[in-house]
Amino acid sequence: MKHLRASLVCISVLIFVASSMLLAFYEDQNKLPSYIVDMDEIEPNLIAAVFLIPNDPAMWIMMSCVWLAALAFAWQTVTQYRNEQALPLADIGLLVGAFLCAAIWPWVGKAVPLAGLLISILTLMSLIAAVSRKLSDGRLGRNPLIGILLGWSTMLSFSAFASFINDAMAIPSEIASLVGAILACTTTMAIQLRIPQNALYAITVMFAFLAIAATMIEAAPVISVIAVLSIASLTFLLVRVTT
Repeated sequence: MKHLRASLVCISVLIFVASSMLLAFYEDQNKLPSYIVDMDEIEPNLIAAVFLIPNDPAMWIMMSCVWLAALAFAWQTVTQYRNEQALPLADIGLLVGAFLCAAIWPWVGKAVPLAGLLISILTLMSLIAAVSRKLSDGRLGRNPLIGILLGWSTMLSFSAFASFINDAMAIPSEIASLVGAILACTTTMAIQLRIPQNALYAITVMFAFLAIAATMIEAAPVISVIAVLSIASLTFLLVRVTT
């Protein structure tokens, strides 16, 4: 049974990494959802695109860290199985669900953008549930690899939400970005206080905001300012949990 758990995590991680890499290097981007488009023609509202189709060194660093963290976690899971320290079945189920949802949501969003967005949010909820389970030993909440993946999922989900409401409701891009940033910062603060021993979570979110600021500085300076202000607000949180 433990061998099956480790295998499920490894398979789901490989599916996620393959899917996100395929999307990052996807050539025919006109077939993607309206809020995931060619970065050469990006409009200020399409924030989710900077995560899924990077074209800035900072975002490529971000995505590379996410891929490496996912693969390292898969290897860590196999090692724990060999050492008879396998994760509980409920944790495995939540993690496998999170990786699979992260792998499929952009492709589901091609046909049904709202469904894709909901699956993206489900990814974040699954990871939050995994690190917050009271019946677990708390190992996931302290795991820096999970901190990176959870931070990336937090930013991606709320960036996709901001892009979606701008696209669906014709809300000005600056307002949509502000709403997304407020929700992301609020969620980050709530989660970080639940996992104070995993500062890499907040650091990942802050680096993601930095990557947004660097990517959008010319196309949308206001959004870059919002990202910088978000970093400033999270700095106080990071100081609190590390001192």
